[in-house]
Amino acid sequence: MKKNILEKLALILSVVLFLVPKYIAPVCGPKEDGSHMACYFSGNAVMKIAVAIFIITLVMILLSKVKIVKIIGAVATIVLSAYVYLVPHGMSGLQNEMGKPFGVCKIDTMQCHIHHTFEIATGIAVVIGLLMVFSLISTFLKKED
Repeated sequence: MKKNILEKLALILSVVLFLVPKYIAPVCGPKEDGSHMACYFSGNAVMKIAVAIFIITLVMILLSKVKIVKIIGAVATIVLSAYVYLVPHGMSGLQNEMGKPFGVCKIDTMQCHIHHTFEIATGIAVVIGLLMVFSLISTFLKKED
């Protein structure tokens, strides 16, 4: 019952992380001309990162007997969790689909600020990262069969 509990929790949290930018705490909608603001693209990036975390943790669960998969998966998930914070704050060095750096809206009354979208996403990502740190520790401390 306790097998892979950390990875299973991270898997569930990655689904919640995926839902944050569109449904739980939605980012700003399109402008009148149909174009989108910076937070829209940051929200999409967070959703893509959540999908990557989901896939990695699923592989970690399915291949739980292979120690190197758990180690590499945990490290990759920790890095991706850090990117959930870096992307909306424009510190990732990445660009959105329009060739501009990621970011959030500059006005404090916009939906992305009111809903605290990226603060919620960062909190979830921190928990996922901590779960993977504990997973790494338990993987290294586990005796070989």
